[in-house]
Amino acid sequence: MRISFLWQCYSVFIHANLRFNFGPLGYIFATPQFHHWHHGAEREAIDKNFAVHFPLLDMVFGTFHLPGNRWPAYYGVHSNDVPESYFGQWIYPFLPSKKKPAEQPKPEIEK
Repeated sequence: MRISFLWQCYSVFIHANLRFNFGPLGYIFATPQFHHWHHGAEREAIDKNFAVHFPLLDMVFGTFHLPGNRWPAYYGVHSNDVPESYFGQWIYPFLPSKKKPAEQPKPEIEK
């Protein structure tokens, strides 16, 4: 029971909006920054950070991405047509689907 509770707390932790990195611990355990890059929509973040708890698995399979102190500028599925407004997202599933998603301009990330 206690281990289950700890994993639940850890899940909440990695989904938290804590805007700092955890130094070397970010290479051992999944951190909020690691998980944010999993949801990032930048080209560099696509298909990265699949490990749930231990980034070592992503390092082994070449999908690890943790670029220093940077965070994703935007999140979600790249090149989608989901509205950005709250109300728009509520009605979106009930609208007729489009054949090709609308391309949304995304800001360039400085390197």
